Parts: sequence; C-alpha cells; structure tokens
Amino acid sequence: RRAMIQKWILYGLCALALVLAEGLLLVRVEFWGVHPFLLPAIAVIPVTLERDEAALLFSVFFGLVCDLLSPVTGLPCFYTLAFLLSGALAWLSGRLVAAGLVCSLAATAVSLAVCSLLHLAVLAGSQPVDASAAAMLAGKEALLSLPLTVLAHYPFHKVCLATQRD
Repeated sequence: RRAMIQKWILYGLCALALVLAEGLLLVRVEFWGVHPFLLPAIAVIPVTLERDEAALLFSVFFGLVCDLLSPVTGLPCFYTLAFLLSGALAWLSGRLVAAGLVCSLAATAVSLAVCSLLHLAVLAGSQPVDASAAAMLAGKEALLSLPLTVLAHYPFHKVCLATQRD
C-alpha cells in the first residue's frame, strides 16, 4: 500500500513539473500560430504505462485539477471529460499496443484529437465555426506537441520502472 501511494505521488510530481514547464516555458514558444499543448500527454502517459484503474483515475483527477485551474468557457468540466475519454481509450488500447513510447505517442495523439473535437463541439454550441480551420489548427497543435511527448514520456517511464514490483 505504501509503495502504491509513493508511486502515485511520484507520478503527480512528474505531472506538476511538466505543467510548470508548459506554463512557464512552452507558452513562450509559438510556431505556426500555436503553442505546444502537453496536458493531454500528461493525462494519458501514466495510463499507457500502468494500464490499471488507478491510472485511469489519475487522468480523471488530473482533468479535475486542470478544470479548477484553467476552466474552459462553455463546459465547466471540459478537461475532466476529455481526459476521462482519452484515458479510457488509452486503457483499452493496452490490448492492442505494447506499453512504451509508441503507445504514449499514439495515446497522446488520440487525446489531442479528443480535446480538439470536444473544444470544437463547445464552440459550435455558441458560435459558427469553420471546421476546416479548426482541423488545421488541431493538426498544427498536434505536430508541435507530439515531439514533446517524447520528453514528457521519459520522467513517467522512469517512475514506472522505479516502482515496478519484481
């Protein structure tokens, strides 16, 4: 029980470090008119590595924290819903793709798509939206964010390796 608590504290500290890196550094990086978006990666990488219910709960609680710190207008539980769906898809994909960097990249791509589609739905409910422009923006964001997923995967992978039971 103590090992499990320590493991999730370490995952939480990794998430905090990556959120701080995004909030302090990556918001200053703009390419193609978009910024890197690591929150979906932070939510799903532990799910791809651990593949259990606790990891799915981690993604939901991470979504709750994101909603409390950065609410999305139009849907108060945006990140909670997006990361629950993304985490569930990552958890189910564990039957198809072996855990590792490729799985983390795939799950992050799916999570970015879920966030983009959900954001598009929220915007469409309040104003007319050009779907092609939204798709182009989502594609640019994914192209900029996915390479950084490799860097985000590394600390989570180290925690996973350090806390595995022999």
